[in-house]
Amino acid sequence: MSTNNISRVVGKADCVVCGEELPVKQNGRDTLNISCPWCGVSAYVKGGTQAHGIVSGWVRKSGSETAAPAKEKPAPAPAPASPLAAINQAVKKSATLLG
Repeated sequence: MSTNNISRVVGKADCVVCGEELPVKQNGRDTLNISCPWCGVSAYVKGGTQAHGIVSGWVRKSGSETAAPAKEKPAPAPAPASPLAAINQAVKKSATLLG
């Protein structure tokens, strides 16, 4: 049995059509396989091509091999003085997160 047909997950990427996160697989011949189970789009990119370099830039590596340095968390906001202030603060935070 040839080892070229065995695929392994090398990271994750966002689907270019629907935006869902999906696994990126690579086989023994350095071909990347990106298949979205949600919208059905799929792509196979051969190693050594310009397209392989572009798609490789989209891949977020999985596991501890590329663990990003820990970012400092911002200082927590001071506690509001009243329950109404707490509600207003929560609404502002959710509005910021939702854009």
